Amino acid sequence: MPGPATPFVVSNRFRITWEGLWLTLACVVFTGIGVALVLRGSPVDLALGLLAVAVFGGAGLVSLSRFLSHRPVLILDEAGVHFIAPWPRGRRDDLSFPWSEVALLRACTQVVPHRGGSVPMHYLVFVNRDEAELPFHPPSPWHTTNAVRVRPTWNHTIGEIIEAAHHYKPDLPFDDRRRPGPGRG
Repeated sequence: MPGPATPFVVSNRFRITWEGLWLTLACVVFTGIGVALVLRGSPVDLALGLLAVAVFGGAGLVSLSRFLSHRPVLILDEAGVHFIAPWPRGRRDDLSFPWSEVALLRACTQVVPHRGGSVPMHYLVFVNRDEAELPFHPPSPWHTTNAVRVRPTWNHTIGEIIEAAHHYKPDLPFDDRRRPGPGRG
């Protein structure tokens, strides 16, 4: 538990998954094919090779950036809640809300269609005073200003984050709107 001057920091930790291994292998293979095409030297091979290196090499670097970046995801401190913009965005894109503006802490699930089925995406939302009385709507995966998507790679669980938030704002209500399933940590 954080002390009075110690911020509570949520960050990603490196975790190897089968999906991550397959994606890494695919990025390496297609980037290698792109390099081989560039080395062949014909104009068409050069264009396709550069495109493959840019797309697959770039995708690999961007996906790794979440783990290679030393920027945390979320910080709770005496001043409030700080949403840290992921790399490559800079510190000026970070968002901060003072505790006086936070009316409610909510955990919720947004079900997103994926590959003929659906995937539950869990969020932790720091609801501001202006939105506290509005009807509940799960955050959109593409528009999350006062919410963070909960990831299994975090170094803290939702329960630990709730406990830390109550340390800084003891009267903060918690609303659990998550659907049952994986990721309810």
